[in-house]
Amino acid sequence: MSQYVRPGVPPPLPPGSIPRSSSRSHRKQPPLPPKQVPQVAAPHHAQVQAQHVQAAHAQAQAQMDKRYIRRPVEKNIPSKIEALIPDAKLYRELREVEQNMDATISRKRLDIEDTLAKGIKERKKLRIFISNTVIDQPWQTVDRLDENAFDFDIGTIPSWILRIEGKLLDDSTPIDSVHRRKFTSFFQSIAIELDRPKDLYPDGNIVVWNQQTNPGLQPQPMTDSVDIKRKGDTDVNARISFYLATSPERLKLSPPLSHVLGGLKEQTRQEVVMGLWQYIKSRNLQDPDEKRTINCDDALRQVFNNQDRISFAQMIEYAGPHLLPLDPIVIDYTIRLDKESTQAEFAYDIDVEVDSPQRQNLQNVLANWHTNQDEIHALDDQIGVAIQELLTSKLRRDFCTQMAHDPARFINRWIGSQSRDLEIVLGDRDLQSEEVRRAGFYGAEDLTESIFLLLNSRK
Repeated sequence: MSQYVRPGVPPPLPPGSIPRSSSRSHRKQPPLPPKQVPQVAAPHHAQVQAQHVQAAHAQAQAQMDKRYIRRPVEKNIPSKIEALIPDAKLYRELREVEQNMDATISRKRLDIEDTLAKGIKERKKLRIFISNTVIDQPWQTVDRLDENAFDFDIGTIPSWILRIEGKLLDDSTPIDSVHRRKFTSFFQSIAIELDRPKDLYPDGNIVVWNQQTNPGLQPQPMTDSVDIKRKGDTDVNARISFYLATSPERLKLSPPLSHVLGGLKEQTRQEVVMGLWQYIKSRNLQDPDEKRTINCDDALRQVFNNQDRISFAQMIEYAGPHLLPLDPIVIDYTIRLDKESTQAEFAYDIDVEVDSPQRQNLQNVLANWHTNQDEIHALDDQIGVAIQELLTSKLRRDFCTQMAHDPARFINRWIGSQSRDLEIVLGDRDLQSEEVRRAGFYGAEDLTESIFLLLNSRK
C-alpha cells in the first residue's frame, strides 16, 4: 500500500535506517523574529541624532566595502606569456620607463618640499619716506589774533605729526591686492627716540611700535604707515631705528663664531648648526670611539666656553650666547616746524628679503600634484584587467594545446582531476560510480551548494 506524501515534504525513513548526512544539516537556522517592544515616541532632536548615526554607519560600511573590493593589481606580463607574444618586450620596457619616471617625480616632489621649507627669497629695495606736518604753530595762528584783546591766547596747542611710510620698488602687485605686503610687515619693531628735554615734555621721548605687543596675543594689524603726534613748537631731532623681520629668523654672529664659520656675519640657526658640523667634519674633530663627542680645537674652545670635549647635544647650548639680534637700521631725521609739510623731501632705500614669485608657483604644483590620480588608477585597473584576460587566454591555450597533442591521455588526466574535486565537494558522502554517471546526481541541491562554496573559496 503506497503512502501519501505531501509535496515539499521528504518521505519518512524506514525503521532502523540512518539519515544521510549532507551540507543542509549544517545550515544555520534563521533567527527567530525579535519580540515586539512597544515603541515610545522619541523627541525630534533624538530622531535627528539617530538619523545622523545611521548615516555615519552607512558611510563607514560603504568605505569598508570599497576597501575590500578586489582589484587586479598585477601589471607585469608573466615570462611564460612574454615568450608567446612578440610585443610583450616593448610593454616590459615601457613599464621600466614608467617606474623610472615615478621615482624621478617622487624625488622632485621631495626637492620642492625641501625648497619651500628653506624658503625662496630674493632681495629688493624698500624705499622709506619720512615726513612731518605741523598743526597750530605760532606762525600759523598769527592771523587769528584779535589786536584789541588783552589776552592773546586763542586756546590752541601747537603740535606736529611724524609719518613713516614706504613701498617696494619694482613691485607689480596691485595696491588693492590682498597679497601685497604692507609697509610695517617688513619690520619686527620700529623705535623713535626724540631729542628734547624730559622736564618740558613728560609724555615721553621714546616711542616703540612692535609687530607683536605681548606673547600669545594677536599681532597688530599691518599698515602702510606709522604716525606719531606730539606737542611742541620747536624743531626736534629724531633717531629712528628699524629692526627687520626675517623668516626664518636671521641672527648676528659673534666674532669667535664668525671666525669658525668663515667670516660670515649673519646666519639662521639651522645654517649655524650645519656650518659647525661641516667645520667639525672637515677637521676630524669627532671622537673616533665616541661618535657623539666633539674634540674641540682652539677656535671651537672660544665658542664653546673653553671646553675641551662636548657632546653634540651641548653644541647648540654653548653656541646660543654667540647668536645676537641683528643691528637695527638707524636713520636720523630732523622734525622741522617752519613749514606745513615736508612730504616727499626725504627718502631712504634699504635692502629687504621678500618671497620669490616662484614660491607660489611651487605651492600650486604641490596643490595640484594628485589632480590626475583618479585617471591614473582607472588606467591601472584597465591594465590589470587586461593582464587577467591574458592569463585566462593562456590557460585556455594550454588546455587546447595539451588536448590536441595527446587527447586520450589528457582526457583521462582531466577526468581524474575532476574526480578529486568531486570528492572534495562531497566531503563525507560516499561516492558511488554508478550514481555519479547519472545526470540526476548533479541536480541535487546539496551538491549545487557545495560547488558554489568551493568556487568561492578559490577566489
